[in-house]
Amino acid sequence: MSRKLIIVLSLLVTAFLLLVFACNIIVVIVSKGKYYDDIDIIPHHKYGILLGTGRSNAPSPYYDARIQATVDLYNAGKIDSVIISGENLYDDYFEVDSMVIAMKVAGVPIRLIDPYGTDTYTSLRRVKTLDDYRKGDITIISQHFHNQRAIFYSALIFEKTLIAYDAVDTDIWYWNVWRFVREALARTKAVLMLPFIY
Repeated sequence: MSRKLIIVLSLLVTAFLLLVFACNIIVVIVSKGKYYDDIDIIPHHKYGILLGTGRSNAPSPYYDARIQATVDLYNAGKIDSVIISGENLYDDYFEVDSMVIAMKVAGVPIRLIDPYGTDTYTSLRRVKTLDDYRKGDITIISQHFHNQRAIFYSALIFEKTLIAYDAVDTDIWYWNVWRFVREALARTKAVLMLPFIY
């Protein structure tokens, strides 16, 4: 490999990393002060939106924590009912059905079931199409890393930026490595989508 090619590749990699870093900073800034991990101080909202996560033969490390966070919010009087958004893509991938069952078992009222929430942006955009939710009286429910991006999207979609409640994160190291890489790229995509959203 020639020296010139190495320099060009190095510059491209550096530019890409700077782009990813800048996009992540933008998401962090927009979401600042909009997420809570203390159930005692989070404001009451009419609805919670439970965002889907992997649930096939076995749940992802995030699934149980999101379910518990939703139940905790309802029992604490912080939400009145829940909107379930996710996808049932394959015969062995049934995150929406699983979340519905979990909410019914826990006694949490379900306001809406959306099986077409294929990604975070789509989940939030589809909720906005219902007149009842246009003003954004909604609390997002997911893990902190995901909530920051969801809050960023909400700033683009709703009349006001939504708040979020942070479910407990996993301490499995390889899941955290995968999540760090995936989320960094997802945030970059979110920011780069801006010209196409407006």
